[in-house]
Amino acid sequence: MSEPIQDPEMVLCIPGPWESTTELIRRLIEDGDGYLFAGRILMHTETRFSCELVFEDRDERMARAFHAAGPHWRDTAEMAAIATHRSVVYLVGSGGSQQNAESLMRAGAALVRAGGLGVKVESTGLAHTPSAWLDHCAHLYLFFAHRALVVYLTGEDVCSCGMHNLGLKDAVTTGSDDPTAATELLRAFTHYLFTEQPTIRHGQTFSVAAAAPVYRIEEESSQTYEEDSLFHNPYGLWRLIPLAA
Repeated sequence: MSEPIQDPEMVLCIPGPWESTTELIRRLIEDGDGYLFAGRILMHTETRFSCELVFEDRDERMARAFHAAGPHWRDTAEMAAIATHRSVVYLVGSGGSQQNAESLMRAGAALVRAGGLGVKVESTGLAHTPSAWLDHCAHLYLFFAHRALVVYLTGEDVCSCGMHNLGLKDAVTTGSDDPTAATELLRAFTHYLFTEQPTIRHGQTFSVAAAAPVYRIEEESSQTYEEDSLFHNPYGLWRLIPLAA
């Protein structure tokens, strides 16, 4: 019998204006929707959800890191504000399920309401503006965690990254002919995995619509990232192989 897979670590990076943990605690009490911070633990008083909170000083690399992980908002006032941060908070918890991921996302939203300047999902490599993060968290019932936590990387192959935060396999397909179409295929497939929770077996087929191209689903034997990477998916990957028309 195979060993159960340990929940992968999920990490959120939130730069902010806080000069000290004392100021952060004050802002959380004022704006944090029931979250308390003591020691290294952030806890929601109603649900009892808790995660580790690591408070660090200003990091001169932060603006560059957000610039790389948030190209879709690179030339905005929100991105420029990252450079003004005085401290950085890391929220560290478990991914591995929708409940775990969404609970940590809500904790991240509390930090944003307390003054956070943005959220970078360290276990995905995707950064969000404060308003985008709050919008994602307000629409978790519409499966917006998928938007917040999954990114698509293009090259000879196109692959998703971040599905392990939700407890699911990532996906990969060839991107040599049309990387944009391959990205949209994986976006639809991974969204289907998250919203429908289907039982997928090696050799099944997938299509985004009745008249759309058909792909055979196979288990991918290789891994995109090493085991010590926050991007590593312990659940594995599905490869979508186009069938001949």
